[in-house]
Amino acid sequence: MIVEVVKMVGFGMMGNYGYGMMGYGGMFFGFLFWIIIIVLAYFLIKSLIEHNKTRSGEGKSALDIAKERYAKGEITKEEFEEIKGRLI
Repeated sequence: MIVEVVKMVGFGMMGNYGYGMMGYGGMFFGFLFWIIIIVLAYFLIKSLIEHNKTRSGEGKSALDIAKERYAKGEITKEEFEEIKGRLI
């Protein structure tokens, strides 16, 4: 009887396993849960960064933008040549 009381006080409801009621399976699923959370967070952050890059127009150089503006007629040939001279 005393041994049973010591076991209950020393280990609570976990028994002698030390890993809770689920044993090693609970540890495995706990690690698996956190790995999934970390991987999802990684891909979410990566997606947001890539989306932000495409929105800000980082894919175009200053010369490409000047060429587009010249083609649309927003700037004159002289202005284009001046911009081109400064960039190159």
